Amino acid sequence: MRRILTTAILAAATIPALAAPPQQYTTWQDPAERAFTVSLPAGWQISGGTQRNTRIDVHYVVHAKSPSGGADLFMDDPRILIRQVPGPANRMIGMGAGQTITAPDGSRLLLEPYRTGSQYAEEYVHQALCPSATQFRGGTIPAQTQQLNQQFQPIARAEGKNVQLDAGEVSFKCGDRNGYVYAITALGSQPGQPISIWAVYRIAGYLASAADTPAAAAAINNALGTFEMNQQWLQAYARECGDIAGNSIRESNAITQSTIARSRAMTDAGIANVENMRKNSNAQIDAINRTSNATNAINNGSGHDANTQLGTKRVCDDLGRCQTVDSSVTNWYSDCSGTFHPGSESGAAPPSSESACWSKGH
Repeated sequence: MRRILTTAILAAATIPALAAPPQQYTTWQDPAERAFTVSLPAGWQISGGTQRNTRIDVHYVVHAKSPSGGADLFMDDPRILIRQVPGPANRMIGMGAGQTITAPDGSRLLLEPYRTGSQYAEEYVHQALCPSATQFRGGTIPAQTQQLNQQFQPIARAEGKNVQLDAGEVSFKCGDRNGYVYAITALGSQPGQPISIWAVYRIAGYLASAADTPAAAAAINNALGTFEMNQQWLQAYARECGDIAGNSIRESNAITQSTIARSRAMTDAGIANVENMRKNSNAQIDAINRTSNATNAINNGSGHDANTQLGTKRVCDDLGRCQTVDSSVTNWYSDCSGTFHPGSESGAAPPSSESACWSKGH
């Protein structure tokens, strides 16, 4: 039980930035234990590394700041404690939500009712990032939540546990800055036992000025999508945990596979949509050029429309997040992180199962 809920797993859902500004990236390696690597924007100030609250309660921390200082990115937070759901035994000794108890291995457990990924993400924003945050959007990411639970059930059954995972995300405003937080939480219990433990398996996000939001959205998505655990380190960690079966490694790999699947699905769908629309635009333009009055059509404005379709345009969502995108696509939608993706020509947003908050660009 402790192994499933104290293994800090840092591979997360990500959506590669289909319309993000060009940016150079560099691979950054954990300087503390070489436990992980991650790709971050070149030129940004980067700090962090593996931090242990106890021998097996490990956090993989990353902080990155843009050269202008307008964007701050984070992954994980060592201040986040493992949680225990308050129960009758706690109340009998006068303890309730918000208090901490000490586990047999020496780690502190915070008594708190279970939060889904999006619920905890919003709570974390108020507690650690921006107490005055407003305009929250987001919720559960259905597709990844379903996939994670399917992948974790065999692992949980092997250890005789019940496990529930929830992936979620929120976007928000912090004064004149934009913010985004993604989180995976997991609730575990043993059949017939009164104690339920839950943990924040994954948390990451950014705060950025309006001008730096596109770069921040691209950076967080790239970081989440390139985070990799050192498999040799994971094997050593499993031995430290007494995990002879290697279930902690299976947990990490399950999260990674879920990340890759979501990333590929959204990227492939987006690229295919853009390419199909571009082909349709080009076909229409060719048809105009083949007509005998093509010159007159261009002079009357059709040529302007064609050039627009082949070029770029700038779109913004209701939170004021803007990006330059392919103008051959009529409808663009921002996801929770602020990255824009193509919608259908009919105006429909991308699948709701892939992101918790699509906002139409205008």
